[in-house]
Amino acid sequence: MVVKIGRKSANVVIKALHSGVVPNRGAEQIAVGRKSEVLSIDRDLQDVSDGIGVFRFIIGDYGTGKTFMTQLIRTHAADSGFMVMNADLSPSCRLRGSGGEGEMTYRHLMSSMTVKGMMDGGALEAVLQTWLGGLREKAAERAGVDPASVQVKEVEDLIREETEHMSYFPMYSYFRKVLVKYYVRMAAGRDTSEQVRWFNGDCRTLTDARSTLDVGSCANDSNWFSFIRMWAGFAAAAGYKGLVVLIDQADVLVKTGNASRNSNYDVILSMYNDVSQGRAKSLAMYMCGTTEFLEDPVRGLFSYNALKTRIEESRFEKGRDIATGQVMRTRPLTIEEQEALLLKILELHQIANEYQSPMTQQMVEEYLRSLLSNSKAVSPRVLSRDFISLLDIMKGRPVEDFRALISGRSVEEDVGQRFV
Repeated sequence: MVVKIGRKSANVVIKALHSGVVPNRGAEQIAVGRKSEVLSIDRDLQDVSDGIGVFRFIIGDYGTGKTFMTQLIRTHAADSGFMVMNADLSPSCRLRGSGGEGEMTYRHLMSSMTVKGMMDGGALEAVLQTWLGGLREKAAERAGVDPASVQVKEVEDLIREETEHMSYFPMYSYFRKVLVKYYVRMAAGRDTSEQVRWFNGDCRTLTDARSTLDVGSCANDSNWFSFIRMWAGFAAAAGYKGLVVLIDQADVLVKTGNASRNSNYDVILSMYNDVSQGRAKSLAMYMCGTTEFLEDPVRGLFSYNALKTRIEESRFEKGRDIATGQVMRTRPLTIEEQEALLLKILELHQIANEYQSPMTQQMVEEYLRSLLSNSKAVSPRVLSRDFISLLDIMKGRPVEDFRALISGRSVEEDVGQRFV
């Protein structure tokens, strides 16, 4: 195999894997055994680019690649022309809560905004400035004047035209008003932080928002998904193919009390219905969690009958390796796929460190057999970390030490991030 990647990018991937996390960029370089999932995601993205909404659950046990799939989707979607947002749920960051946990999730999603060329998040202002600058150019062309001579009213009219398809959203009038205010201050070279805070759901108080922006609402626990729906519409207006939202670590919801858990499942049901019934266009939602999050009859999604009847696989889908339903299940890698992963890591390690490793394919096979025979279970995360450690050690050792290094080598079972 030949990996097409530069030294710096390869180093980012290797350092992330060695730290036990999925690389923020370059996940596609180590993708193995996910062909059916990738094809299914491609179909999802095509639907979204056609204005159709998609809502799916990515489900699997710890170490089967759920987080890897989210990063793969994130990178692929951004490179394909989509706007992308992602957030991990936690005890303080849920879909709804008495302490503004839903609002916090919205803030995390907004801060993560990613587009092609800006893969580290924080793309909001660049997106707004590019789009509004394009509208000013369009207004200047219409009026036959220099862009510097364009009147605010002309750009405001274009904002209304370009976002007319969003007018049915409850917050649309406020959204458009803040867009205009942002443009006015941007064009004048003035501070736009108040407008940015409102877009990000970071209002100090509603009274402050009324006095500074003349709007009657901000993103909060009860309406944040309405803002996400608007951002999906805006993404389409701004020239993107749509919006992809990734929510990981959904298992945190299983660990909450009954009232809080049911309240959060109410939100999932509402989001699912909005997307599935066409009220959230140009939007793909992916929510990731373990089998417990989905199937636990007391605390999982299947304990909430309205969700269970919508997303449970049919009798034809159960037990089959398919990735076309509402639930996409990630499976453990086969031994052959694990070997392919290690060979990719070996090549990336050599590129990152600019050297020729003494490790051969036969040695990779021997290492893998030894590790699997001495370990209870080996996830891709643990396997990658251990193999990179071995490669680092072997850089300064003769090949003769290889068998001594791998003899009796074992790793702990990956239990992931558990919330209690």
